[in-house]
Amino acid sequence: MQHRADPNRLRRDFPILSSRVHGKPLIYLDNAATTQKPRSVIDAISNYYKRSNANVHRAAHALSADATLAFEQVRQELADWIGAAHQNEIVWTRGTTEAINLVAYSYLKPRLKPGSRVLLMESAHHANIVPWQQIAREAGAVIDVLPCATGEIDLKLFGELLGRGPAIAAISHVSNALGSIYPIKAMCRMAREAQVPVLVDGAQGLPHTDIDVGDIGCDFYAFSGHKLFGPSGIGALWAREAILEQMPPWQSGGEMIEQVSFDETRFAGLPFRFEAGTPDIAGVIGLGAAIRYLRESDRKALEQHEQKLLSHALECCGQVKGFRSLAAGPEQAALISFLLEGQHPQDVGLWLDRQGIAVRAGHHCAMPLMSALGIPGSIRASFAFYNTLDEAEALASGLQQLIDQSRTQVSAPAGSEIAQNLESSLVEQVRQAPDWNSRYSILMQIGSQLPPLPDTWKRDEYRLHGCETRVWMVTKVDEEARMACLADADARILRALLGLLLQNINGLTPQEVLSLDLPERIRELDLERHLSPSRGNGLNAMIDALLNFARLQHTNPTNPQP
Repeated sequence: MQHRADPNRLRRDFPILSSRVHGKPLIYLDNAATTQKPRSVIDAISNYYKRSNANVHRAAHALSADATLAFEQVRQELADWIGAAHQNEIVWTRGTTEAINLVAYSYLKPRLKPGSRVLLMESAHHANIVPWQQIAREAGAVIDVLPCATGEIDLKLFGELLGRGPAIAAISHVSNALGSIYPIKAMCRMAREAQVPVLVDGAQGLPHTDIDVGDIGCDFYAFSGHKLFGPSGIGALWAREAILEQMPPWQSGGEMIEQVSFDETRFAGLPFRFEAGTPDIAGVIGLGAAIRYLRESDRKALEQHEQKLLSHALECCGQVKGFRSLAAGPEQAALISFLLEGQHPQDVGLWLDRQGIAVRAGHHCAMPLMSALGIPGSIRASFAFYNTLDEAEALASGLQQLIDQSRTQVSAPAGSEIAQNLESSLVEQVRQAPDWNSRYSILMQIGSQLPPLPDTWKRDEYRLHGCETRVWMVTKVDEEARMACLADADARILRALLGLLLQNINGLTPQEVLSLDLPERIRELDLERHLSPSRGNGLNAMIDALLNFARLQHTNPTNPQP
């Protein structure tokens, strides 16, 4: 019996979707980063550990036999599902990233030489850029890039780049940053004609649609389980058997051998020679449950529902003043990447989180694409079949509330004088705020009050690395040898954190700053537990920069001026 495309019924299969965040019902729109797991997946993993936990393949006892049977059955199920010719063409990996690295280091690296070429896409995820970049640098090979920031593929240009004879073309099924669905069948056909092997990053493709690797015509297809309603830490590489037979092992150890002596080692056959060590048995079994869940679903109906979500979200959000979608290309997955005029993506993401809406903000591991678009990042709302039209409307409503709330906040003072003095009453309000929502509103006011640095000071020498977005800090002392530091950031939440830090240290001597216990002073404001790990790391980087400057001034006084 197939699961119907009724999101209200399907939601009951996913326990986490009944959660509340900040006192509000969870609206989970971060599916491109990871999908939620149905109860059948959770139960499959739990049952394995409760009833058949044992290592696979070699033990001569019943538990191991049961585990091995379940483990290898999933390999066959996956092979059947994606149209593989044989289950030996399925190699278990930790996910898409490891699968791409396996191809890069086992297949491509031995074939590269100085002057060889590798063809990549401008919109690629870092996982489909960096491994190729690393081995190309070692070999003296050249990387060609197919422009596609518009979301469309110029097939004529693609053909010209194939004509340069690249050793491999690594392409994406769907852009994780734009949602663009690329014409991979046409691209693979052109590559075959040019005798260029093709790897497809399917991390964002397989979660939305069934595939047939034979019909696609690629040589490698990689995906991750955690984006496919399965567990994290498991994924797979499909590759043509004839190609796998030519590839040497990438990692060595147990499980991937047939015979070992101190003179030589004989490796196991396919696919085991690429699966060194104890595999993620529970992960494979959980992935098998996810595959069965999807195979029992009417995926065409689920795809249609996701497209309705996309259209409805774009229509509703399009009515919000300042909303600008980055959606591009003739075909689009259920994902919208957008900007909101006057708002930094990190601030938008944090605001929506207060409403119980989970989205992602940043460069989405696609920095080259963001550079091509001329933006530091975007907000990404990505949908799955368990999302509802009401949730799409809630996203638009949350954005409109942010616009309305921003109109009532204090604007940054005008003028050329850069004085980092904040109203002490606001800082005290942060300390006394009864909850995170109240504290957030005050922080946004502080972020507005921090005077901006002149653009001439926003130079790389003042850039503070280790933060989630761009932060500049000018560390200096005044004529009386007291701290007079200046700072600015793209995101208002980080400007607020900078304002709190500077309010605590400016006007003090370096020695007084060092005796202040600045980290404890900030901890008293109860901010870190509400910040993402990356923002928390950014806050720590700011504190470290100020304390390091204070130490330097205390031991070797200077008065640097910007």
